[in-house]
Amino acid sequence: MANSNSAKIESLSDLSEQLPCDSVEAPRRKKRHLHADERARLAYERIQAERKEQAEKRRVERESKRKALESYLSTKRKMNRALLRRNKKGQPNLNAQIEVLLEKIEKRTLKS
Repeated sequence: MANSNSAKIESLSDLSEQLPCDSVEAPRRKKRHLHADERARLAYERIQAERKEQAEKRRVERESKRKALESYLSTKRKMNRALLRRNKKGQPNLNAQIEVLLEKIEKRTLKS
């Protein structure tokens, strides 16, 4: 009988070595229930985190829009200054107008 028991133990140890560790599960613990005030605090913290994230997203968006608008207005002012340039007799400065057109063409070629 001792031999049969030891044989069974050896066969069981061989089987346990062959089985992957994932198949052997540890006993599950019961989930701890939260008190009402803890649940409320966690919900409040989650909502505050979401609000903070949304505010940060809005700030970044606002900043990028401001930079884009500033860049657009500065280029527009530069172009208008060049187009409004006049010579001594009050005639439009064609050289400045040609430069403006050249810059526009160069921008288009860089984009495509």
